Amino acid sequence: MKHQHLYRIAALILLIWPIGSELQAEDERIVSKYTSTARKNSLSFKDHSDVPEGGFEAICPGLGGYQLVHLSGDERSWINIQFGRQTVDLYSATMGAGGGTFPHKANDVVEWRGVEKEGRFTPYAIIYRLAAGNDETRKIHTRLIVIKLDRERSAVIGHTEGANEDADAKKMADRARAK
Repeated sequence: MKHQHLYRIAALILLIWPIGSELQAEDERIVSKYTSTARKNSLSFKDHSDVPEGGFEAICPGLGGYQLVHLSGDERSWINIQFGRQTVDLYSATMGAGGGTFPHKANDVVEWRGVEKEGRFTPYAIIYRLAAGNDETRKIHTRLIVIKLDRERSAVIGHTEGANEDADAKKMADRARAK
C-alpha cells in the first residue's frame, strides 16, 4: 500500500514535469550577452593622438538602446554610457574603482547582464575588465567594473577582484536590478 502511494506521486510528478518546464521556458531568464569595444567594431572612431594627452573616442554598439563611448587619454581608458542623446560621464567613478595608477580597459570584451523574455533582451548592467598599476609593487592588477544601466542615471556600482570575481560581478549586477 505504501509503495502504491509513492508510485502514484512519482507518476503525478512525471505528468506535471513537462508542463512546468514549458512554463519556465516562457518566463524571463537572466542571461549574459557580449559585445566588443574593438576599434574595428566601432560605429565611429576619433583619434586624438595629436593632443598632448593623446587618446581616442570610440562609439561602440551596445544592446537595449544603449551605446558605449570608449574613451582614452593620458594612458587611461574607460567607458561612458550613452542612451539616446544622453551620455553619462563615468570617468571619476571608474578611476576611483580602478584602484591604482593609470586605470585602463584591459580588453575589448563587455558583458551585458539582462533579462531575456520571449526572445527580447533587456540589459540592466554591464561588466568589463579594468587594469591598473601599483606604484609600490610596480605590478598591474585587474578587476571587473560593474555599471548599473538606468538610462541617464547609469552609474558605476562597484568592482570585484580575485578568484570569484566573475561570479561576484554577476551577483552585484543582478542585485542592482532589483533596486
